[in-house]
Amino acid sequence: MEHERRRPFHKIFKFSTKLIIALSLANLVIACITGFITYRIHLSLFNDEVSRQYFLTTEQVLARLDSRVNDMYKITDYITLNPGVHQAIVSQNQQNSDYEQMKLEQLLDKQLIQVRLDAPEMMGIRIYDLNENRINLGTYSGSFNNFKPGYLDTMLKKLEGTGGEYVWDWPAADDYGQTNSTNMVMAGRLMRSIELDTYGMMLILFHNSLFESHLKDLRVHEKADAYLFDQSGRLLYALNGSADLPPLDFSFIPNNSNLVREEQGISYMYTKQRSEKVGFTLVSKVSLAQIQSKSKVIMQVAVASAFASLILLGVIIAIVSRLLLRPLGSLVRGMRHVREGKFDARVQIRTKDELGFLGDSFNAMTGQIEKLIFEVYERKLNEKEAELKAIQAQLNPHFLYNTLGMFFWKFYMLGDEKSAGLVNSMSEMLQYTLEPVKQQTTLRDELHQIRNYLDIQKARYREALSTEIEIADELLDCRVFRLVMQPIVENSMIHAFRNKKSDRRVRIHGYALPSGQEDGVKFLILEISDNGSGMSREMIAQITSESEPANGNDKRRFIGTRSVIRRIELLYGAPYGVELHSQLGEGTMVRLKLPFSVTEVEKEQ
Repeated sequence: MEHERRRPFHKIFKFSTKLIIALSLANLVIACITGFITYRIHLSLFNDEVSRQYFLTTEQVLARLDSRVNDMYKITDYITLNPGVHQAIVSQNQQNSDYEQMKLEQLLDKQLIQVRLDAPEMMGIRIYDLNENRINLGTYSGSFNNFKPGYLDTMLKKLEGTGGEYVWDWPAADDYGQTNSTNMVMAGRLMRSIELDTYGMMLILFHNSLFESHLKDLRVHEKADAYLFDQSGRLLYALNGSADLPPLDFSFIPNNSNLVREEQGISYMYTKQRSEKVGFTLVSKVSLAQIQSKSKVIMQVAVASAFASLILLGVIIAIVSRLLLRPLGSLVRGMRHVREGKFDARVQIRTKDELGFLGDSFNAMTGQIEKLIFEVYERKLNEKEAELKAIQAQLNPHFLYNTLGMFFWKFYMLGDEKSAGLVNSMSEMLQYTLEPVKQQTTLRDELHQIRNYLDIQKARYREALSTEIEIADELLDCRVFRLVMQPIVENSMIHAFRNKKSDRRVRIHGYALPSGQEDGVKFLILEISDNGSGMSREMIAQITSESEPANGNDKRRFIGTRSVIRRIELLYGAPYGVELHSQLGEGTMVRLKLPFSVTEVEKEQ
């Protein structure tokens, strides 16, 4: 009898011992295999991963530098396109007295106050007219006295034949006359008016911080180098060098790529990229040995941590294994009930330790599953609403951009005459588009905004554009979502009439159509037609397709019509939608089929 009492305890103890030994050995073997494989993979892929990360870093650094240099273009454009600067330089001549010269320089200095604030990297600016008469700009001119006149003459000659872009040069030590300061970069450009007439030349002296503030991010350690070249391949800046560096040849590196090259027994990673806007080429060089040395330290720490974790894991398994065996059976049975679809299954909690927490979490999980099932439908509705907002937010700027572009050319060609009416129409349209997406409107208000848009287009095309709106009064109180027709009408103006100089016709026709069902439901039909260039069947298929066009230009071209189609699908579904009928050279007709629903005020009447 005593043997029978010891038998269950003997079985439990024996199983626990086997469990502890098996889990400990399994974790030890897995840890060793995983560590060995990880180490081998780490060594084989380390160079590729570091190259990729460093390539991305170099790409980001060059993009920021490219953007900053492009800002310098804009700042100097402010000078060259300034009417006061233009007039002052054109009127400059050698017969000017010293007083007249001083007044001219003071005038130009006042015009360039904003430049000092926007471009602290600029250390000096000197302007020459076409006869090479020099114009000093106050505090911006003193730095040029440090250079030899021959060097400045050489910079001016380099500008011959250029089109307004920067011509860069890194002055050498022998180019200075009074001081030897190689922490500056010289740039020159022609000064051209809005009519692209050249009226002068400008020399700009930049501090090296223009480049150093961005390239310093590439200095991962003391053996990292970076070289910046201009459009012609001349060296502009070296991260750890000077202007007296020997000739550098990086032709062995393909553009916009990186490679690992061994030099004198040391592996170096080279990265070469070219900027998109200003044409700079950035070459970076970094030693992989120091980076790998840091990686080896991390690997050693990881191995030591793995062994410590194995020892600690063995102790934990020995302590908690007995407590895990019995409650796990109850938890497994509960999970089987859940697997069978019985979400009312619950586990009886006998302890307040980690196992009790697991049991309580299991009970909470089964209670939440059923609740989450019912929340799925509501989440899908919210996703549709979010998509509607995204489409609306995408559509409004698209239209405003095109309309404001037209305003610019209208004001440019005709001045301010008749602009008040156009601005009023535009303000009404802007106020209309800023209303909440969920708020519906009436067909009357929608047509009012269409008329505003057509008035703007008529002011642009005059007799070349004729419009016709034919909609019965009883349809004007029908409810529609905002901007249901405006994108279609805008497409006619922008795309359908792009090759048509006269006789542009747009017709909007609306009517009610019985659905043929016994409940007497009606359709609201809106047809927008034009006599433009028309579309092919392939183009219509791209517009109505759910997939995005591969061509980015087609994607922007179809954004208005596709957004209307998508919104009708999300809000109403079948049988409502959009139909397109078109033939090349004969025009296009877009038919919108919408629910016939009048406003609440109309129903009360």
